[in-house]
Amino acid sequence: MNNKVKLKGHESFSIREGWLAKGIFEVSKNPKIFSEKNLTDIFGIGTNMVKSLKYWLIVSNLIIEDKKNSYVLSELGKLIKDKDPYIEDIFSLYFIHIYIVQNEERALIWNLFFNKCNLTEFTKIDLQARIEYILKSNNLEYNAKILNDEISALLKTYTNEQKNDTPENNFTCPLVELKLIKKLDKDIYVKEKSSMNNLDPYVVYWVLINQAKEKDSINIEELLRADNSVGKLLNLDKILLNDYLDILKRMGLITLNRTAGLNMVYINKKYSLKEIFEIHFGKEN
Repeated sequence: MNNKVKLKGHESFSIREGWLAKGIFEVSKNPKIFSEKNLTDIFGIGTNMVKSLKYWLIVSNLIIEDKKNSYVLSELGKLIKDKDPYIEDIFSLYFIHIYIVQNEERALIWNLFFNKCNLTEFTKIDLQARIEYILKSNNLEYNAKILNDEISALLKTYTNEQKNDTPENNFTCPLVELKLIKKLDKDIYVKEKSSMNNLDPYVVYWVLINQAKEKDSINIEELLRADNSVGKLLNLDKILLNDYLDILKRMGLITLNRTAGLNMVYINKKYSLKEIFEIHFGKEN
């Protein structure tokens, strides 16, 4: 049995400004775009960056393989192309983040960081030690140097490494806008709670109904602590989670029962991803 962890499909590049929008546009025009010989000219980036772009489009569930070497837009990809083609709305970025973290097979370190690393303030060395411990505990083999590169890419996904701290810088990953990780002095990082100014209640609602799956109810503790839960994916603590649940209750989307220690959420409506995007961006005639 091969227990070796697959790492570094991103070629050591985090997502860069404009990449995903350009990728969505080109795939929508030509499903076999990644079989073309002049990809560096089409995308205006180097060969390894093209490989990285393709990786991020797949990992973030914006494109899916239709046939061999042929790709089509996923439902999320189509909705973003239609509603937010330049990916300017933080609403779209949250969904991209969610799908990346949920992709345990191809973005394992992202998945482990948000689901298994109960670190608040940490250094890169602390984070690598924690992830190595998790991998070893699960009898998974890995290359330490590649893992180090992987952790660097993770941190670059959510923090601005540029000295001028300019969000518009092409080397800055758009997911920095989510402010889920903050870099302090030197090599110290902090996992930050989502801000209610950034996080739309419908994003919380989408994660909630997907976590509940076919069920119409779910325990609040599950929403807080389970893998790929609302709390884990969106960096919500108990207070913030309950604030969002109260908002969703007022919106009529859920019913809450906190009596007698039940702490249950009952789902009143289950909107589709398309319906949620239409609500956020406004329904078209």
